[in-house]
Amino acid sequence: MALKIFVINLARSLDRREHVAQMMAQFGLDFEFFNATDGRQLTAEQLKRCQLQPQIVLPLRFGRKTIFENQLTPAEVGCAFSHLRLYQHIIDLGLEEAVILEDDIVLYPPALLALENLDRIREPWDVVDITFHEGLKNLPCARKYRFGSQNEFYFQRAGLHCPALNVLFNQRRLVGNAVFYVIKRSGCQRLLELGYPVRLPADYLLGYLAYNELKMFRAYPLKEFYTVADVDSTIGGDERHHNLVRG
Repeated sequence: MALKIFVINLARSLDRREHVAQMMAQFGLDFEFFNATDGRQLTAEQLKRCQLQPQIVLPLRFGRKTIFENQLTPAEVGCAFSHLRLYQHIIDLGLEEAVILEDDIVLYPPALLALENLDRIREPWDVVDITFHEGLKNLPCARKYRFGSQNEFYFQRAGLHCPALNVLFNQRRLVGNAVFYVIKRSGCQRLLELGYPVRLPADYLLGYLAYNELKMFRAYPLKEFYTVADVDSTIGGDERHHNLVRG
């Protein structure tokens, strides 16, 4: 597979490393570990690049805004830095696109099919998310780009094509999480623009389409491509509940 695959992992999390190495060997996939940032051991310079407050105001189109509630935990800060650092690494390497995984993922065979059939998508895209979503309003007539021996899987645009409509209908909704996705250089650049100072979890920065306005596609049917291992994540553990409130 030509796509470069990165797995975000804390170097001290040896059990997670072993899990990923065995899984990738089983699927015959080449990959590279990317050392995660430990949010409990941030440097003074990293702390300067954070905006950790109980409420963060996110500006949207037409003068609208959303208030992100509840300050990030140290683990969430570390996870956010890890993804942002990897975006920069992808750009520095001159890659046009790359796969990003977190180290608690368990891949199913259809995941490989999804990665092998990204060229089925005949529209510009920044991100192909291969996780899930909760309540996101999608365009019902969006084209389906099918793949699989019986065309049982497909890619479809996530959210509403018009950024203004995402503000109206998806102001409090986001795509699932940042555990498994493919991102293009354009997506890396956009998220780096919005990601500093660090004030949002990686999941929200990537998945809040009303804010980041990324062209995102989803792989369907949901929950056919992966699961998460029943272990505490060392990258983004200790998550806090957050709210998106209309400002």
